[in-house]
Amino acid sequence: MPPARHRRPPALAAAAALALAIAALPARAATPMTYVALGDSTATGVGSDSGGGYPQRLARRLEAEGIQVRLVNLGVAGATAADLRRDQLPKAMSSGAVLVTIGIGLNDVVQRRPLRDFARDLHTVADLVKRTKAAVVIATLPDLTQAPGGAEAGLGRRIEQYNAAIQTAAERHGFQVADLHAASREAVRASGAGKVFASDGFHPSALGYERWAEAMLPAVERALGPRVQARRAPAPGRPQ
Repeated sequence: MPPARHRRPPALAAAAALALAIAALPARAATPMTYVALGDSTATGVGSDSGGGYPQRLARRLEAEGIQVRLVNLGVAGATAADLRRDQLPKAMSSGAVLVTIGIGLNDVVQRRPLRDFARDLHTVADLVKRTKAAVVIATLPDLTQAPGGAEAGLGRRIEQYNAAIQTAAERHGFQVADLHAASREAVRASGAGKVFASDGFHPSALGYERWAEAMLPAVERALGPRVQARRAPAPGRPQ
């Protein structure tokens, strides 16, 4: 009589089949990183005929690097630093942000808000955003004297003063700085003001926003640091 063959218990057979099925599934992509943009009309994309403002373009650049992004754009056209503090900041605090960008001050400059009031509001925003433990990038103001509509007397000096306040806030709170002042000047030298700025002579054009996002990306990567690699989606066929 031939020896009896040992059969695998049904429970073990089912577990083995499940393990094989799981192994055959594609690796899951990393959880999307919540990116919160705080700012004004440049965050919403005023002046561009397509593609949005710098947050949308920055998010696309991160996704091209394999980082899935959930963009929460809280920017509002016309916002000053006081408006950001009052209206946008509370939403940012409860957003679960991994990355926060702050681009504010153009309306403060145009409205001639006192520098001390802008600096006070900015420091309040920075103090609270830092508590979220998110990576934070703050942008300097572009050089509007290069814009077709930027011939107002004293404008360049006011922008320099505001940018000094932005640099001080960044240094005090350990934020990375994206130098849009230098980037805007370089963009105008390379392409001309008529292409970098929109027809209103004030807001960036689609090309201008592309140059802004391009200038912000290195600061974002520095701010995220090791989190960049941790957030990248695994390549096809590569185990997590």
